[in-house]
Amino acid sequence: MARIVIIGAGIVGLSVARAALKNGHEAIVLEQGPVPNPQAASFDLHRMIRYQYGSAEGYTRMVTGAFDAWDRLWDDLGTDHFENTGSIAISLAPDDYAEKSLKTFQAIGLNHEVLDREGVERLCPHLTLPEGAWGVVAARGGPLFASRIVTDLAQWVVDHGAEIEANCKVVRVDPENGIAERADGTTVEGDLLVIAAGAWLPGLLPDRYGDNAVYRQGLCYVEPPARYKESWRNAPAIASLGDHTGYTLPDRRGAGLKIGYSAHRRLARPEQHGFDSDLEAESAAILGAFKPYFNEPDGYQPTRIQVGFYVLDPSRRFKVDQLGRGLVVTNCDGQMFKFGPLLGERIVGMFEGAESAADLSRWAAGH
Repeated sequence: MARIVIIGAGIVGLSVARAALKNGHEAIVLEQGPVPNPQAASFDLHRMIRYQYGSAEGYTRMVTGAFDAWDRLWDDLGTDHFENTGSIAISLAPDDYAEKSLKTFQAIGLNHEVLDREGVERLCPHLTLPEGAWGVVAARGGPLFASRIVTDLAQWVVDHGAEIEANCKVVRVDPENGIAERADGTTVEGDLLVIAAGAWLPGLLPDRYGDNAVYRQGLCYVEPPARYKESWRNAPAIASLGDHTGYTLPDRRGAGLKIGYSAHRRLARPEQHGFDSDLEAESAAILGAFKPYFNEPDGYQPTRIQVGFYVLDPSRRFKVDQLGRGLVVTNCDGQMFKFGPLLGERIVGMFEGAESAADLSRWAAGH
């Protein structure tokens, strides 16, 4: 039995703990806040899993493995926290994200359906699209109910022998030797130290990651016009609308209709800028990108902004760095959630010799 120490109780950290326990190892999770932590990037009412990944063939292929890993997690939990609404990427111009996704689907033989503008509007009656618009639908996709997942997963790992130290501030790490030091000066050493600290990584390892860009992202929950409430609920998740980086998740299981606009992100760090939001200003910026395509655009009533922080560089590719006994998971954006259980299994598999750290790193980067 090996000791695996994990910093961060988000989807990655808890998934590593689960995989470690299932393979007979000891798992210790150190989390700076409560568990689950409402300020963690993993904690939201729902997050999207979808096959549309533009020209990123590696990540498109990874989604099938991610679904298989989620199915294994549902078996462990005895329940599922996923709604298969399907997902759609909508094309508004040649060679945009939807067209790149379609070419990728065709290249790898992934089952899909192409709809013309009228077909998209029948599927999504709340939209009015310009001439020439079309959509590509992947039949499997939709919301993962994130806060329910991390809550149940945290309970599962505790029930199966993990030690979770909540409200445990780690002030120093020695990844080469697998050592984490708590704020009270005590240390814990692991045969493997997994650092999945999200936006707090630059402060934890400033010499190596201190210059990494950290972004604040606000996501808008809204009440749609009454006449379109059911159509939004019954429609697929929108993975992209042209190239303007917008997406939507339907109101399933009471989670609410959520609208994201990636261009709304800005450089900020949680320890400096906090989690406050300006509902009026931020909702105007997010919804403004969609209003040209919404029927009754003025009938959408924002209810709240969900704030999260992410480390992100221009590559938009996950990074898994081996530093001696340490393994750092970073550059995750909001995209990592869908791959959390799969990455947890791969990390423990790598530790046991199933693949090299270099191979794991290449896979995580979508190569």
